[in-house]
This record gives sequence, structure tokens and C-alpha cells, in this order.
Amino acid sequence: MTIQIKDPFITTLFKTSFYNDTSKFVEAIKELFQTKSKLEAQEYNLLKAYDRDELSLGQVATILNLSKEETMKLLQKYDIPFIRVDSEYLEQEFGAFK
Repeated sequence: MTIQIKDPFITTLFKTSFYNDTSKFVEAIKELFQTKSKLEAQEYNLLKAYDRDELSLGQVATILNLSKEETMKLLQKYDIPFIRVDSEYLEQEFGAFK
């Protein structure tokens, strides 16, 4: 398989940092994606711990070195609710109107 690189920055990087060595360049890209994949898995696992009430939003934000707002956006990205409302909560809240 042949890949053509048209981006001048990537071309310069390939020539200067990898000295036109395709195998080193490909290995670096693989490592980059593996690292990204591991970070996303860690991120997801922390957010699922939040979803299970094992960690608070602040704890997750601190571990990921993010603001609470950025962490809430990650919850949205993974379709994890920020606020959970169950039937017991609704009965308690609406019971106040009786």
C-alpha cells in the first residue's frame, strides 16, 4: 500500500525527524494511536466509575486534569447522564406537592 502525504508539515516531519525511514514513521504513528486508545479507555473507565457513583465529577475531573465543564462534555460524548433521576427521586419531589 502506498500513501501520499500532501501536507507540508507532515512531509517535513517525515524527512527531518524520521530521515525518510518509512518503517520508523509507521511505528511512530502506530504508537501514537495505541497511546490515544489507552488514554480514551482510561477516560471511559473513569467516566463509567462516575456513572456507577464510585467517583464524583470533581474526582474524575482531577484525575483527568480537566475542568468540571470539560468533564461534563466528556460525559455527553460517551452518552453518560450527568444527572440521574429515578422513580424514588421523582416520588419524593412530587410528594411535596400533595
